[in-house]
Amino acid sequence: MSRYLAIDIDPQGLFVVAGTARGGVAKVEHALAWVPGDEHGPPPLTAATAAAIGEQLRDRLKAAGIPLAPALVTVGRDKVILKEVRFPPVPPAEEPAVVRFQAIKEITESPDEVVLDYAPLSNGTPDPAGERRAMAVVVRKDVFAAIQAMCVAAGLKLVAVTPRPYATAAGLARAFAGGTAPPPELPADAAAVLTLGPQGGEFTVARAGQVSFTRSVPSQVMANEAILLGEVRRNLTVFAGQNPGHPVRAVYVAEAEDVLGGWAGRLRAGLAVPVHAFDPVPEVAAVPEGLRGRYAGAAGLLAGQAAGLPINFAAPRQPAVEANPHRKLFAAAGAVAALLLLVGGGLGYWALDAADARLKTLREDKASKEKLLADWEPDRKRLEAADQWAGREVNYLDELFDMADRFPPGDQVRASKFEGTAIRPDRTGKQEAQATVKLQVGAKNPDAAAAVVSAIDRDNTGAAKYYLGTKRLVGGATGTGGFNLASTIETKVNHRPPTGYTRAPSFSPPRRGAVPPGDK
Repeated sequence: MSRYLAIDIDPQGLFVVAGTARGGVAKVEHALAWVPGDEHGPPPLTAATAAAIGEQLRDRLKAAGIPLAPALVTVGRDKVILKEVRFPPVPPAEEPAVVRFQAIKEITESPDEVVLDYAPLSNGTPDPAGERRAMAVVVRKDVFAAIQAMCVAAGLKLVAVTPRPYATAAGLARAFAGGTAPPPELPADAAAVLTLGPQGGEFTVARAGQVSFTRSVPSQVMANEAILLGEVRRNLTVFAGQNPGHPVRAVYVAEAEDVLGGWAGRLRAGLAVPVHAFDPVPEVAAVPEGLRGRYAGAAGLLAGQAAGLPINFAAPRQPAVEANPHRKLFAAAGAVAALLLLVGGGLGYWALDAADARLKTLREDKASKEKLLADWEPDRKRLEAADQWAGREVNYLDELFDMADRFPPGDQVRASKFEGTAIRPDRTGKQEAQATVKLQVGAKNPDAAAAVVSAIDRDNTGAAKYYLGTKRLVGGATGTGGFNLASTIETKVNHRPPTGYTRAPSFSPPRRGAVPPGDK
């Protein structure tokens, strides 16, 4: 029986399961978590932190009495690029090279900076046109190198690096086989698995044993149940649009079964498909309820190793070098070729003269194209100026739509005025922001207007700073009907592309007669 350590690491924590994987069967024997709490959790895995993380992991394994074993490591969905490619039927030995060529054409990363592997796709429905499909998955070499450095520091032999969505899909299949989760009615039905942590998670759809769709769940979605429900609905809708006739039949949430207040119970009432909870580590009773679901990546990775991992950056598919049965014949042909080389010498002088003529033609063509580029330079500058001007626009309709979505539920705040004013560039062409937005509101309680300000600040995530200097000024004209606490909310707005507005709220109409006649 083969023993492994399956490691799932991200900024939310490091999770390890130790167990066996062989013959399609995985068994979890130990579980270890390193998460923020009484102590700091692991830092983000980078080239600078890899050695320190590996050394601490080694010490924690020793303290827990878990013996070292070959390592399996997951890579988060946000660290990989997935690209579905189509290609004509080719011999198996040539398939890896064809898939790599097709995938590299469609990504912006340099081929020398990434590791690429792929998984053939069929989903039980062969392409009638004879085309083949594959899901190509790419990870940057610096991410892969950091994982290698961590394992070296921990004294572990790295045997597999797999994207977390493929691990969680394998873990869900293990739950079906073990009876800890009800399987879909038909084997070809699509099933979604949702893994969540304090700072987001992942949404993955598997059909016929293959990963068909996967998305990261951003941290801001975890703010409340309604936003998460909207995110799940949106992912289900996108998948159904891409796979007509094969919608998701059930959603499975990785968490302790029947846990009070669990996400499965809260999502069940808001989705049109069944929602089930499944425990990724039912064999290990010592794992706290709140952490059981977060072992989905590590436990699934062990299950994937037992069944055969479709993606492994540590050993990606490579073109096969087939033995040549005509080796002796080629040796004889080589001897003949040596004799012909003498005759070819004369032809070489003729070919060299033709190459010189070809070089002259290419140089003239190059000079012509360089002149053409120079003639087009004024047009390029005009287009660049137009793009710069467009980058100063603010879409007030989208801003108004998002502002309405930020209002707290329960009719606690009403707006009386929404005003947007453009900020002109200074003499140097610089702008602090593109516009100033003022919103006059009346509220029933002070916290309701403050909640709108907090919602605006939460939209600033990572490097995306869409709003600056958001503040609330108390006072102004008061409303009626109990909305007597007047405030003015002011913020500076930066340009945002149309794709940056991702909110998709559903507004409930007000009750008939709920608006006083004076407010209409």
